[in-house]
Amino acid sequence: MRKMFLLLFILTNIAFANTQKEEKIQNRINNLEKPLYNPFVENYILHEIKQLRDENRDLKIELHETLAKKEVQMNTNVVNYATSTINNMFYIIAAATSLLVIVGWTSIKDTNEKVKNMIDEKTSKIIQEYEERLLNFEKDLESRSKQVKRNQHEIEVTNTIHSLWLRASQESTAAGKVEIYDEILNIRPDEVEALTYKADAVLEMGEANWALNLTNQALEIDNSYANAYYQRSKIFAVLGQEENVILDLEKAIDLNDQYVEEIENDEEFDYLMKNKKIQEILKLKATV
Repeated sequence: MRKMFLLLFILTNIAFANTQKEEKIQNRINNLEKPLYNPFVENYILHEIKQLRDENRDLKIELHETLAKKEVQMNTNVVNYATSTINNMFYIIAAATSLLVIVGWTSIKDTNEKVKNMIDEKTSKIIQEYEERLLNFEKDLESRSKQVKRNQHEIEVTNTIHSLWLRASQESTAAGKVEIYDEILNIRPDEVEALTYKADAVLEMGEANWALNLTNQALEIDNSYANAYYQRSKIFAVLGQEENVILDLEKAIDLNDQYVEEIENDEEFDYLMKNKKIQEILKLKATV
């Protein structure tokens, strides 16, 4: 009987705590003054896709133009070489005939064989030169084909990542966002933005140390990413490390002064509002 009473008491406290948490979340949603996500992320990805498509299109046009120019040039060279060869043959025959008259060669057959050998030697050199040119042309064409395939693959990857970002912006739970950010990181492990947003979702789940590790990874990849410093300052605020909070806030604001406006909206900084450094940062907002 006593155990049942204790179990009932625990369940009642859990239900009461969940009700208070839902009311707090609802109040925060009702008091929101701006969107929860930044649309510039989608604009950036769309711009990147457009740029990749334009580069791929320009590369295809350049490839076709190059092929056309090479074909015209090869035909012109063939005609020039054929004309030169025929002229050289006539010159050689005339010279050989003159030598025959002057020197007095006794056999026309010997003259014909020498002329034939000279023509064969000249033809072999021309053929060898053309083979080398064609080989270089094939290598260049193969290289450009690989570049086209790489661009197509990059477009497919970018489209996939863009769709994942859209899903993340529509996901309402922190755990669901973490799963989507993991999919992005599986495709691009060095995606600094995904690491930072994952840290924000993990912090919302109450895993401050995990979130701190994620922001450290992001800053190791790109130590000039302002959002990673700002996110890490929120984590330090949860961990109660005030000095680190101030250092990261100053770095984030140096890189992007728009984060001054974010401080008052994030509840992680509520207990630090009386801190002199925080007050100085907020005064900076008023002067900007």
